[in-house]
Amino acid sequence: MYSPAAQNIPLLVNKGDSKLSGAIATNFSKEYTANNRLNETKNRGFDLQGAYAITNHFAIAANYYRRNESNNGSKSSFRLDSANLRYKRQLTELAVGYFTPLAESKLFMFQLFGGIGKGQFSFTDVGKDRSNFDYSRNHQAQVTKFYFQPALMLQSKGNFAASFSSRFSFLKFGNIKTNYTPTELSNYQLDSLTDGTRNFWEPAFTNSFGFKKLPGILFEYQFGTSILLNNRPINHRAFNFSFALVFDLPKLLSGKKEVDKNYTKQGID
Repeated sequence: MYSPAAQNIPLLVNKGDSKLSGAIATNFSKEYTANNRLNETKNRGFDLQGAYAITNHFAIAANYYRRNESNNGSKSSFRLDSANLRYKRQLTELAVGYFTPLAESKLFMFQLFGGIGKGQFSFTDVGKDRSNFDYSRNHQAQVTKFYFQPALMLQSKGNFAASFSSRFSFLKFGNIKTNYTPTELSNYQLDSLTDGTRNFWEPAFTNSFGFKKLPGILFEYQFGTSILLNNRPINHRAFNFSFALVFDLPKLLSGKKEVDKNYTKQGID
């Protein structure tokens, strides 16, 4: 019922700094055996992210998250699980943030973002029951998400930055639409989905790098995990990997002039 999004960790130092990025995301495909059943799981999607520093310490951010996922039995001849589940997730987030240098050099930065998201998670479940009859089920839920996300960053005056973030997410499910029976909802731990929030701790490591000949463009990858904090049951994915192209529009539009200015600041002719 949940898989984590890529975290938006913008490289903001001064007023006017910005970020616009697009990332592909996955938890990688894998096969696993559970209860004598051989299954395959897939998670594919993308994240669009933006941020802008409106002052030397405050910023706004927006994120869009979309996933297409599946869990199904192996295609091998000894498949024991005939269920075929297809998931669709989309979520839009808006956030405000604070950032400040931890040293005069501004190589070490701290930032804290907090935001709210609204979206929809749905899935279809197609397979055969114990009597070998075909069945089809669907489930749809509206999702509200609140989060706060502190991060520590190390960034060079060149094109390298690394950060460790520690996002805390609070999910509330509502407006459930499904044709599962009450017994099935209980068996799959879906009957109590609207009871309270599901709280997750989501630490992540992010690294971005670029090249002097490509001012305003960075490459970014991120490893993140999601750990359930409260005892309300929910099946969720625990890992996310993303790779992104990041654009700083002012630097990108100014091109070589911005590069020359950066060189001058560093004492390079």
